[in-house]
Amino acid sequence: MLSPRCVPGEARIRVAPPSLGSVSRTRLAVISLGSLLATALLGFAVSRGFNAFRLEWRALQLLGHHRNIDHWGNLANLLAVRVIAAVFIASAVYGALRGVVARVAVMAGFAVVAFVLNEEIMKPVVQQRLQGELSFPSGSVTAVCATALAMWIALYPALGRPARAVTFVLGAAWTFLMSVAVVGAFWHTPLDVIGSILLSVGVVTGGATVFRSRSARGPAVAMERPPSLGRA
Repeated sequence: MLSPRCVPGEARIRVAPPSLGSVSRTRLAVISLGSLLATALLGFAVSRGFNAFRLEWRALQLLGHHRNIDHWGNLANLLAVRVIAAVFIASAVYGALRGVVARVAVMAGFAVVAFVLNEEIMKPVVQQRLQGELSFPSGSVTAVCATALAMWIALYPALGRPARAVTFVLGAAWTFLMSVAVVGAFWHTPLDVIGSILLSVGVVTGGATVFRSRSARGPAVAMERPPSLGRA
């Protein structure tokens, strides 16, 4: 780290806090567009009867044994509303302490947008049904995945490198457990889960791309020249 002291006449270097920079936002835009396009293509295929050569039904039979269905359903319920609320509250509190609560609020809004798109647009358009209920994409997986990713992006500037890795892994594990649970409970198929993850990634990273604030600006080096000390 550079010392804040400087020799008279020299510039003082101030490094901006780590965040998602302009290059990262460009990558996020590519990820968003690719994920949303993949969601649309998968939704179209599912609406036309595509079921991955029935591999998804084998997964349903493997996980959704009648003796385990209730257990998977209980796990899915546990991982849904209560954990989502806990994650939002914890993120808001930590964000307030670290001065990024506005980012948390905005990114939480994008997570909600992902869920609304899932329930109000994707499901009615695709019309995939499982046990009489619209299933593609999974609302439960979308809610969890979008929340985990949105809060990770929101808190990114306030987290150190190890904390970023740990929270990312925890979010991925949370999403994976919810995905397995909804399939095991026979609420959704594996393709429903894949569609949910693609939609969540697309909407949340798209939101992060268009979000403009001081804390969202990338790493930059600002040159500050100290006050003039007069002629020697």
